Amino acid sequence: MEQINQIKQYADKLRLTKLRNKAESIIHQAQIDKPSYLEFVQQLLEAEVLQRQENDYQRRLKLAHIPVSHDLDQYDFNFANGLTKPQLHQLRELLWLEQNYNVILMGPSGTGKTYLAAGLTYQAIKNGYRAYFMTMEEIITIIRMKEMVSSALSTYNRLLKSHLLAIDDI
Repeated sequence: MEQINQIKQYADKLRLTKLRNKAESIIHQAQIDKPSYLEFVQQLLEAEVLQRQENDYQRRLKLAHIPVSHDLDQYDFNFANGLTKPQLHQLRELLWLEQNYNVILMGPSGTGKTYLAAGLTYQAIKNGYRAYFMTMEEIITIIRMKEMVSSALSTYNRLLKSHLLAIDDI
């Protein structure tokens, strides 16, 4: 028991939160499975990496300000908006993002531009990109306030470092 407490303390100092929180169960499972030393270390590190990836994904998703409806799998192609399945599939591949191209979604009100922009933002976050969804009015407010309010400045800096900025209501 003393060794487990020591492992937890080391994990805490190294900020290995998954290992700290699950040390006993991971060690217990290893005693049952009897992996090699290399496999055991790999399992420990893999658990920590997966947890950090999930935490990073959740953080990026929270910061993105994506509207509630953003699942492109639910996209209605029967609605007359001019976008075909192959076109949507091509947009979802995010090749345009990797090649630093801009995508402009244009059309009359109510044709699903916001839905598509939110869905593409979500897709980018799922693929590990830093992406944000904001209205033009919000962006203008941030630019105006960045010199006066520290939170606006930090948001402004995050926007500058983002891979994708979806701007709604231009």
